[in-house]
Order: sequence, then C-alpha cells, then structure tokens
Amino acid sequence: MILSDNETKVDLLNNEPIAKTIVELLRKRSEHPITIGVHGDWGAGKSSVLEMVEASLSGEDKVLCLKFNGWRFQGFEDAKIALIEGIVTELLAKRPLLTKTTASVKDVFHRIDLLKLAKRGGGLIAAAAGFYTGHHQLGMMGMMASLEGMVANPANLTKEKIGEVLGDAKDLLKDKEKEKTSNIPAEIAEFRKAFDKLLEEAKIDQLVVLVDDLDRCLPETAIETLEAIRLFVFTARTAFVVAADEAMIEYSVRKHFPDLPDSTGPQTYARNYLEKLIQVPFRIPALGQSETRIYVTLLLVGAELGENDPAFSELIKVARGLLTRPWLGGVLDAASTKTALGEKEKSAHNALMISDQLGPL
Repeated sequence: MILSDNETKVDLLNNEPIAKTIVELLRKRSEHPITIGVHGDWGAGKSSVLEMVEASLSGEDKVLCLKFNGWRFQGFEDAKIALIEGIVTELLAKRPLLTKTTASVKDVFHRIDLLKLAKRGGGLIAAAAGFYTGHHQLGMMGMMASLEGMVANPANLTKEKIGEVLGDAKDLLKDKEKEKTSNIPAEIAEFRKAFDKLLEEAKIDQLVVLVDDLDRCLPETAIETLEAIRLFVFTARTAFVVAADEAMIEYSVRKHFPDLPDSTGPQTYARNYLEKLIQVPFRIPALGQSETRIYVTLLLVGAELGENDPAFSELIKVARGLLTRPWLGGVLDAASTKTALGEKEKSAHNALMISDQLGPL
C-alpha cells in the first residue's frame, strides 16, 4: 500500500477549527490588508489547512483565492517578480473579462517591467532606484552595468543578450512616465493604487493569496517572497495566508542578514522580522502518541476504503470526538471502529495493529 504525501481537504488531524477561524477572520477584515501565518513543523498539516481555507472560499464570487508556491519557482526567476507577476497573471485567468490592454492591467505590468529591468541592470540598489523612482538616468546606469557585466564575462556576450538590453533601453527612452521623478513612498503608493484599481475593475472585494512551502525554499528565495508581500502587494482588500515552519524562516533571516545582532531585547531579530510581517499567527500543535495512532489508523483505513466512503466519514467523526479531548488519551480501538464501519470493520484490523506499533515510535 502506498500513501500519498499530498495536501488534502479531508481533515484527519482536527485542524478544521484553525481553517474556519482563518476564514472568519478574512471575512471580517475583507476591506483591509492582513497577513496570517500558519506555523508548524514539517508534516504538521499546514498545506492541508490552506486547502481547507481555499475550499471554504471557493463558492464566493466576490472573493478570489490564489495559490503561490515559492519552492516551484526557486532557481528559475526572481522570487519578488514571480510572486507579483504570478498573482496578476492568475487574477487575469480567473477574470477573463480583464485583458492586458486594460489600463489598470497595463499599469501594473508596466511597474513589474520596471522592477525586472532594474533587477537585470545592477542588483538590489539599481532595483530600488529603478522601481521606486522611475528615474531614466538610473535606469540607463543599470543597463550600462548590465553591459559591463557581459563584457567581463564573454560567455554572456551574445547577440540575444545585447539585443535584450538595447530593447529595454529603447522602451525606457520612449516611456514618458520615466521622465518623472518621485520618491520611494510615492512610487509604492502608486503601485498599491494601481493594484487596488485592478481589483475594483475585476469586481473583487477581497483577494486572498495562499503562500505555501516557504520553509522548503533556500533562504534567499524565502526572504524575497516575504519582502514582496511586505513591500509590493500589501494593498487594501488583499490578504496573505503564509504557511511556513517558523524555525526555517528564522534560519533564512539569519542567513540573509548575517551582520545583524543575535537579539534585540527578549527576542531575536529573526523572530521580530517574522512577527512584523505576520499579523495573526496560528500554530498547529505537534501530535502526541494517542493522536498519532488515530491519524495512522485513519490514513490506512482511508486508503483501503477511499476518502468518499460513507463508512470512512463516520469513522472520521468518531476520531474527531477523540481528538477534541486529547488529554484523555483515547484512541480508535476495535469497538469504536466496528461501530463506525459496520460490516466494513475488517478493513481496520491491519490499520489498528500498525498504528499500535507506530504510535510509540
């Protein structure tokens, strides 16, 4: 028997109350930006909580729920760009009446292009200057730095690469908006305004972005994704639900900012960084021995009968009654499985035996 390691909408760990609380919180704060954290060790059920949140919101026309997995984009593209562009692209896919010719869509993609150009042109400083100020001299300096990099590395000095940079230069010179100068706060405000207008035209009261698997990413990818949430997409009517192991994110912060002191006051800088971003944290508790036995039993019986079997649904109800009172140490035994499964109770014999052996381990 092979068991899948994929996330599921079927709650075998009694994490549904967490998902329901998150959904209620999202509905109460639909007009305001909010970031919610779902924390827990690997395998605790964070991804399944996100699946349950998505399922709960799926029937609401005015709420659009999108998923982003930073791990899948790792190594292929800048994580900031991947998150921003992925959200806008999927939003257009879910709202086909909007097209790339729509003014608000063009405005948002234009600012994404500015960020791409600055990133290519010279790293973090050029990215901040090119994206935030839109100053064409800074953009040209970025492209000069890019050309210098090509010359320094002959392997990158190809016709395609040179043409790419020259094309960006032409676009930069043609675009009248880049002739304007502004400051960083003003540019951030303009991006948020354009994105909010896009949501309005898409007739979306709330955009919910589910961010998963950050704790599987390399430190740079994890931090860039969090920075994108904090700096670029934190607009009105936009909510983020971030699933990640706190310890892994703290490790990423320490790796990304190695010169910071270890702590500030009673907490580490890494912990403060996460808490500044996550407004409402939920932590999935680790399983005890009796809970582990219940979970293993459900996994094996579900694989035998199928998740949609009515008898299996009855067994889940019995299990949830036990999981709501874990301090009693109750487990699924032969009597309780027979009551729930009826004539199918034979399918639970092996499951009970295996869970008895695995629980203590």
